Order: sequence, then C-alpha cells, then structure tokens
Amino acid sequence: MARRATLLSRVTQGMPPGGVLLQVAGPYEFMEPGDAEAPAGSLEPMAEALTRLSPDILCLAPEESALLSRAGVIPPDSAVVLDQTPVTRIITRGGVRIGLVFFPVPDKPGGHPGDKARSATVRAARDLRGQADLLMGISPWGSMAEEAFLTANPGLYDVLLGGGPGFGTPAAPEPVPGTLWARSHTKGKTINRLDITLPLKKMDAPWTPGTTFRAELLNPDHTVPGDPAIQALDPTTPSMAAAPLN
Repeated sequence: MARRATLLSRVTQGMPPGGVLLQVAGPYEFMEPGDAEAPAGSLEPMAEALTRLSPDILCLAPEESALLSRAGVIPPDSAVVLDQTPVTRIITRGGVRIGLVFFPVPDKPGGHPGDKARSATVRAARDLRGQADLLMGISPWGSMAEEAFLTANPGLYDVLLGGGPGFGTPAAPEPVPGTLWARSHTKGKTINRLDITLPLKKMDAPWTPGTTFRAELLNPDHTVPGDPAIQALDPTTPSMAAAPLN
C-alpha cells in the first residue's frame, strides 16, 4: 500500500496541464473473495490508508461492508457498497460526465452472475448512456464472466474496470473494439493506469492505442520507495485501478 501511494503520487504530479484524474479502488481491498474474515489487525489501518489516498470511488463488497460495520470501522466517504442490483453514479471531471455502473455482486462470492444480473446490468447502461459522455462499468465478476458479457454486448460500455477472480491486464479494446477492458492483478501487484484523450472519441468509433487512449501497468516493486505516512500504518496491500482522463 505504501508503494502504491508513491506511484499514485507520481501519477498525480506528472499529469499534463488541464488533465484530471479519476481514482477507482475496486472491491476486496479489505479481504479476499470468499474469505470469512480480513487478516488480523488490518481493518483500521487499511481504512485509514484508503482515507489518506482519497480514491474518488472505493467499491466495497457486501461482506466487506458488513465486516467493517461489525468491527466499528468507518470506511472512507467515497465508499460505494455493491448490491444484488446495479448501482449507478455520475461524476464530472474536467467537463466530462462519467457515468459509473457498479455491477451487481453474484449470489456467491467468486460465483458467476445469473441471467437476471446480466440483464439488469445491460438496462443500467442503456438508462445512463444519455446522461454521460463516458460510460464506465466496475465489475467484481471475474475475467471469464466479464469477457462473456462484453462479447455478448459489444460497445455497451466505453470502459470496463474488471475485478474478482482471473487474470490482470492493462486496458485494451478486447474482446470488442468499442470497450476498453482493464483488470488489475490481485493483491496490489500492479496499478492499472488508463489515460483517455480529450475530446473523447465518437461513441461508435473503436478505441485506438496511442491516439484515443494509452494504458500501462505500474509495478510497485522493491525499487519503489514506500510513502512514509502510509508505511507507518502497515496495512495489507490490495489493488487499485487509476484511470486518468487527459
């Protein structure tokens, strides 16, 4: 987490003039999918670390929210608790209206979403599309379910930040050209950075690497010094997706 803070600080300091940053922290920052408890002694320092990092959005799985409540730990104000139905938000950054659809959680942590959940996620995107310049999905479904959903609904979302079981990958217009799909590696092994060029491309145009977007994985390895203030908290190290718009 301390190294992640250093990398995020570098991203912020290196933003081009007029660039804006949207930080999204995915679910399962506090515990792994399917776990009954978080690592002993980690809840309070993790919550404090995330508060200091100030993500614009912190997704919480329902079991994480319940765990924090039982422990009397207050999550950051930016927390959004995922539900059995899609949750939507609109955030404006640099004059760009970003529509966020938080995908519903499967009935069982790590499980696949059912037909009802997939249909509701399609409807949420269509309902929000007219109110947003950029439509972004945030998913805990895992790589297999996300890939199947994108293939069945090409271009429905402009960006999908994936989470849950499966592989990690920088943002790329795959498996469909109209949606950038990014997945962070687990346990904070990388930070997924996505730069989107303004003005935005036309909605029906494909994403073009180096022209309409750039993507990279930032590696918080041993060569990155930890932020001293965060290091002093000694939390566990989760994953975060950072999506700058410039």
